[in-house]
Amino acid sequence: MPDGTIYYVGQVPPENWLLVKPASGANISVPYGLKLKSIELRNGRRYFEILEGVHIGKVVSITASGAQSYLTTELRHQPGGPVVFDLAKQTILFGGQGPYNAFSGGGSMGFTPVSRGQFKLAIPAFPTAQTRPQYSTWTRYHRSWFRIGIDVSGSRFLHPGAISEGCVTVRQFIYDPGSSTPPPQGFGDLPDLAANHPGLIGLPLPATRAATISWDRIYDYLILRRLDEQSVGTLTVI
Repeated sequence: MPDGTIYYVGQVPPENWLLVKPASGANISVPYGLKLKSIELRNGRRYFEILEGVHIGKVVSITASGAQSYLTTELRHQPGGPVVFDLAKQTILFGGQGPYNAFSGGGSMGFTPVSRGQFKLAIPAFPTAQTRPQYSTWTRYHRSWFRIGIDVSGSRFLHPGAISEGCVTVRQFIYDPGSSTPPPQGFGDLPDLAANHPGLIGLPLPATRAATISWDRIYDYLILRRLDEQSVGTLTVI
């Protein structure tokens, strides 16, 4: 690994996050496809400068063997990806594919749906804890969310799920309280939310319902795209 060479984080089982050590503070996780520049090899560790995302400019290191295993020069970023979300229809399109089922929740708990307009979608900053392990039934990457806007204090994301606190949520399954089908295992709170906080799960459902889609496909579409050094593309809300 020559000094000054550009590398990318490769695929790291099981969720495509690589743990790296900064010069000070706790270890951080960086996502698949993130661009790094090799600085030096010292004391059995390879040092890199992060070239994009929320940790841009930081120097981090991993073991030399880890660098050989999980970093690559073979990836190439594609142009920024367009995503379009229709509030009224509860649908999402990405790269011209779709429509697929999605919603933006709000209502009685003080949350409001995402505003109409166009926003940047940030490079994933960290593996989120605001998810449930049961989502792994539908997608490997349920902990990889794209922030709506590049302000690191922002709390709205494009993400997979069944509950939305003002985010744009791509349904992995459709829970219909009018159906005799119970919610999937691990989602026993949905009947209560349907009765008391329906906005958080996107009720009422539209009469015409788009098909669901695995988050893996949206993740795969966006993760290697770049609009700039902080974002993978744009979200247009109509």
